[in-house]
Amino acid sequence: MKNNTSKLLAGVCRWSARILGTLLVLTLLAFAVGEGMPNPFTQPLRVQLGFAGLGLIMLGMIAGWRWELPGGIVSLAGWGLFVMAVVRFPRGPNVFIYTLAVPAVLYLASALLRHHSQRPSPA
Repeated sequence: MKNNTSKLLAGVCRWSARILGTLLVLTLLAFAVGEGMPNPFTQPLRVQLGFAGLGLIMLGMIAGWRWELPGGIVSLAGWGLFVMAVVRFPRGPNVFIYTLAVPAVLYLASALLRHHSQRPSPA
C-alpha cells in the first residue's frame, strides 16, 4: 500500500511540474519575444549571469519531462544563479521568482518518491 501511495504522489508531482514548467517556459518565451531579446554579450556581467540562469531554468524544466532528477537539479541550479545575479536585497525575490523554482522542486520530489516506491518493502 505504501508503494502505491508513493507512486501516486510521484505522478502528481511529475505532472504538476510538467504543466507548471511548460506554462513558465511559454511565459518566459513570450516575454523574450514581446520585449525583444537583447544581445546578452553586450550586457553587463550581472545581466549575462541572469540570462544564463534563466536558460538553465528553462533547460531543466524541459529536460525534466524525460529525466526528472537531472532536470530538477539543472533547473534549481539555474534558479540559484538567477537569484544571485538579479535579486537585490533587502527587497528580495518576488512571487514570480519563487514560482520559477517550484517545477524543479516538484521534479526532485517526483524522482525521490519514485525511487522510494521502487525499493523493496521490508518483510
